Amino acid sequence: MEEITMIKLTKKELETLGENKDAIAQLLVRKAILAEMEKKEYTEEEKKYLEEMKLNMEIEFYLNSIAQKTVKIYDYELLEVYKNNTEILKDKNTVEVYPQLQQALFNQKLGEEKVKVINELVEKYKINDTLKEYIKVEDPKKKEENK
Repeated sequence: MEEITMIKLTKKELETLGENKDAIAQLLVRKAILAEMEKKEYTEEEKKYLEEMKLNMEIEFYLNSIAQKTVKIYDYELLEVYKNNTEILKDKNTVEVYPQLQQALFNQKLGEEKVKVINELVEKYKINDTLKEYIKVEDPKKKEENK
């Protein structure tokens, strides 16, 4: 039978969390999961998949860090979103809705900025030109003739 080590918090962790019961519980559960993960032996396929997931998360983190530097939300934009959705929002408390609208608008603009960052990289690295080397681009005139 396997011996189970008690999960403990450090003094520093306790100081940071104070008496926040939920945060303490979350951290204890996290530590328990991490303890179990140390015992897990992944297959080669699982390892590759994990590496791919880590890389995708890092790419997303990078794009977000670049894109969010330029995202600005103005009151008039929030007002416009609110006006465009008055029917849906009419029974909602404005104080509660405002941060939600702000977050939704931020997420939308962040997505738009990420597309701009990606497009700038496509231009910088001339990806469309490189793509032509790998993929046979069909001549639109020939396409018409084949119809």
